Amino acid sequence: MKKLFVWIKDTFEWLFDFKDLKMLLRSIPASVVAIFAVSTVTMNLAANKIVWSGLKIGENYFISVTGGVFLSWIVFLIMDMVTKTFGAKAAIKMNLFGAVVNTLAIVFLGIIASVPSVFPFPGASDSFDSVFGFSGTGVQPWQILISSTIAYVISGVVNAVVHVFIGRFFKKNPDGKIAFITRSYISTMIGQFVDNFIFTFLAFHIFAHFYGLLTIVGMSVLGALIELVCEIIFSPVAYRKCKKWQKEDVGHEYFEYCKKMELAADPARFEYK
Repeated sequence: MKKLFVWIKDTFEWLFDFKDLKMLLRSIPASVVAIFAVSTVTMNLAANKIVWSGLKIGENYFISVTGGVFLSWIVFLIMDMVTKTFGAKAAIKMNLFGAVVNTLAIVFLGIIASVPSVFPFPGASDSFDSVFGFSGTGVQPWQILISSTIAYVISGVVNAVVHVFIGRFFKKNPDGKIAFITRSYISTMIGQFVDNFIFTFLAFHIFAHFYGLLTIVGMSVLGALIELVCEIIFSPVAYRKCKKWQKEDVGHEYFEYCKKMELAADPARFEYK
């Protein structure tokens, strides 16, 4: 019981250590953080649209694909890069940062959509409301926000933990290309399935009552496979980028802070010096 209390206390201290987050975001190249944030917001907005449905069984479609599938692999690939370079806990904190950015984006878009506009003519803002899902039909943005945030956070944690866990089987060459690819493929497949299942279940079963569990499983598997294919295509580029970061000592300031906080011994937080 005492160990559980200490773990909870340490977790809260780490979670609200905003200096840690500041050092992390400063250490990750700005272009990567920008792509991560934009992809996260766009992915969750695109998830409101069903782009394809097939394999109809009776009155229900067994498989459907949302627009978010075509962007989520970018988010997970960056998460793999962050996990590889900075550790699982850093990737989880990056994931929470993305969830906050996405929430703020939806809130501000909702505020803008709620303001009636008659310029330059009545109904001129209808196209804006429709594009971002504020038209009052289908699954509403706040429902998408709740569903995507829960799925995004849980799947991000799963992705980071699985990535580190698989890495422990590569003791001889943990920084090798095979190790990185294996970790990325397995963690992405599992993480994406979790993300797709939780999101689809909440958005299109609990809120909208569109799909049954069989359809949700089919959507989750197909989405994870599409995202895995994208991961396979682009993971060699991500691996080379990680090696370049390590060679250029990217994140040195963050690692030094981790050492100072006596967290360097935690393999899930600090993978190389």
